[in-house]
Amino acid sequence: MNNQISIFSLFKFWFFKKDPIFECLMKEKKVLDMGCGEGNLLRKDSRLIYGLDINKTLVEKMQAEGLQIKLGSVTAIPYEDQSFDIAHCRNIIEHLDPQDAYQMFLEMKRVLKSGGLIILHTPMVKTVWNTFGHIKPYPPMAIKKLFRQISLESFDSVSGLKIEKIIYYGCWGGNKFSFLISTLLAQFIPYFRGAYLMIIKK
Repeated sequence: MNNQISIFSLFKFWFFKKDPIFECLMKEKKVLDMGCGEGNLLRKDSRLIYGLDINKTLVEKMQAEGLQIKLGSVTAIPYEDQSFDIAHCRNIIEHLDPQDAYQMFLEMKRVLKSGGLIILHTPMVKTVWNTFGHIKPYPPMAIKKLFRQISLESFDSVSGLKIEKIIYYGCWGGNKFSFLISTLLAQFIPYFRGAYLMIIKK
């Protein structure tokens, strides 16, 4: 499976107004888009991209369009074991308390095929509180600790998942140019980090 993505590839596809995550990681892969919202990702490939959302109205609307989507929660994913190459989780985990976030990782692991990828995108501590519905930030070190061999938490470690790559996003400063500059700086300077993209392999 091609799981190659870099800051260079992000900039290249953004320049051509394309989705770098889709282009680099999802093309011709069977994908579960968790919390798919209006279904923008599903429409990129209605044959291979499946959706999951808790909003019944949105789910029924997309089902009427013929998109492959189910009503359900990320803590109890209504799909079979080892069904997907990719589990896409964008701006979801920060809405969950730790127990639900933990359960979501177990569920994503369950529905992924061996060698499959979790694509996790979430705000950093600096920007997470800008949205009223966010419960807490989950910075990269918190995720790393969840995957360590011996748990020091109140729940067991999540075994069988490995972080492959972390790419930081900058903060939106009102225009695309300032965002690109802050994204470049964010790779080296924590102050500029507004969000991050994490690739996790099963």
